[in-house]
Amino acid sequence: MIETFKVHMPPSVKDELLKTLFSGYIGQGKKVDEFENNFSEKFNVKNVVSLNTGTSALRLALVLCGVKPGDEVISTPYTAVATNTAILEQFAEPVFADVQYETANISPESIKKKITPKTKGIVCVHWGGYPCDMDEIHEIAEKYNIPVIEDACEALGAKYKGKQIGNISEYTCFSFQAIKHITTGDGGMLAIPNNEKYEEAIRRRWYGIDRKKRDADITEAGFKYHMNDIAATIGIEQLKYFDSVFERRKKIVERYRAGLQNAKNVTLLESAKDRINSNWMFAVHVLNREKFIEYMKANGIMVAVHNRRNDAYSVFGGPKKDLVNLEKLDKTLVNLPLHHALTDEEVDYIIEKIKNWKG
Repeated sequence: MIETFKVHMPPSVKDELLKTLFSGYIGQGKKVDEFENNFSEKFNVKNVVSLNTGTSALRLALVLCGVKPGDEVISTPYTAVATNTAILEQFAEPVFADVQYETANISPESIKKKITPKTKGIVCVHWGGYPCDMDEIHEIAEKYNIPVIEDACEALGAKYKGKQIGNISEYTCFSFQAIKHITTGDGGMLAIPNNEKYEEAIRRRWYGIDRKKRDADITEAGFKYHMNDIAATIGIEQLKYFDSVFERRKKIVERYRAGLQNAKNVTLLESAKDRINSNWMFAVHVLNREKFIEYMKANGIMVAVHNRRNDAYSVFGGPKKDLVNLEKLDKTLVNLPLHHALTDEEVDYIIEKIKNWKG
């Protein structure tokens, strides 16, 4: 089977990892500092805090925003469920805005309609790695003085109008989960331009304790969210391969888009010239999706529905009736295989089979 995803783990990780494993120090230490410094330099992102997961980055960002019980946070319903369970963990309410059918990203127009006096944050997910309409989102956020949290867990390396994702909003969350561009086994990173909030994040990721001033007072509650040197060692080595992984995924997507541009039985998502997609996923709209999935599987190709509408889950209260684009998108969107090890021949084979699909 041609796999939808594949873990990127270069063999060169092994030697460095063994050194760390038997160094006598595997907790948060020098390797974590090195990984943060290398990440910051690589992506030109100021003030980054490494964490044990991307989900921890989301929760910590909400804490730093001051989201409290009873508050509302506007978010997208089409995402990994962790985006929105993090809001529940703050005992706040996720308020779902509609998405854009052409991008699967949150709709700024829908955000406007969801603002209330209880709104304390806006979470936008760069779905599949394609940047949201950040200018429009920030215009709304600035009007109501609401912080923006970017869930960029799928968007490492993406850019919006020349700006690196991580340099646009108050908080940007990244993920190094197993099948991301690069992985640390599991892990996350939170980018925070504000120096005071950055220092607070450093404390809160480790129980509220300032590790450099162990005898200092603890003034706020924290978490056990820190990354360890084992994960950081993997991350340091993975960063060396990011450019080649990123470029390979870009080439695959270019091949998909060229081959499927005039296909009658699928609809491609938007690809605007003012933003650079990280190409973590490549999805298309297709009718009779379940039959399409069966057809592709029968031809040795694994395609997948990566996300389900979060509002349908009981934990969020059940389906919302005003999410018109989501209702449509949730029945047609499907992911094609996309990973660094995919060959041109495999991509061409996938394109051929899609063109032969009768619907």
